[in-house]
Amino acid sequence: MLGLAHDIIGDRAGNLLYRKTARNFGPVMATAAELTIAEVSKVVDVGQIDPENVITPGIFVDRILEVSR
Repeated sequence: MLGLAHDIIGDRAGNLLYRKTARNFGPVMATAAELTIAEVSKVVDVGQIDPENVITPGIFVDRILEVSR
């Protein structure tokens, strides 16, 4: 399981957009893990994240969990 910190936005397809220090290990671990559960601060509809800004494609994310602070 990969728990990701705040400052991450995900869409319903699993595409992830990281900000600040979340970019350090999150993308690498998401691609290497057998099961990736992304804890995101905000879930948006598919298409609201610019494809050019996607850091981790949804194919590497199995589950998305929206958490509030």
